[in-house]
Amino acid sequence: MPLHVEIIAAEQPILTTDADVVVAMTVSGQISVLPQHAPLLTLLAPGELRLGRGANEVLLALAGGYLEIRDDHVTILADAAERAEDIDVSRAERARDRASARLRESRSTIDVARASSALARATSRLKAADHVRTRGVTRAR
Repeated sequence: MPLHVEIIAAEQPILTTDADVVVAMTVSGQISVLPQHAPLLTLLAPGELRLGRGANEVLLALAGGYLEIRDDHVTILADAAERAEDIDVSRAERARDRASARLRESRSTIDVARASSALARATSRLKAADHVRTRGVTRAR
């Protein structure tokens, strides 16, 4: 029996699907979720979210959020989520470059935290988009 996965960002559904495996980046490291996983609530770090179903894989870029597992139901409340194939690569590259520049010239810890967060988000978007281009990841529905 597969996992039922629901991804919500900005109070609207992004994707609802079934998956055999969910791979996500938490603040403690990467986790893989398989059917019959123990209940869990964890904080997500910016990064890729992979949903595997048979030979198909769906890839999204997340800006962080929460992941809850309960009774083979995985709910992800994302700060922001974007399907890898929908990422505007040139926009993400510009965001990465701006965040890197801000980190080099920052003068306060608030500036550093904001720039670091922006850099992590841009990097995860670029990585997800690159996987779609190089590996032909299945289009999310």
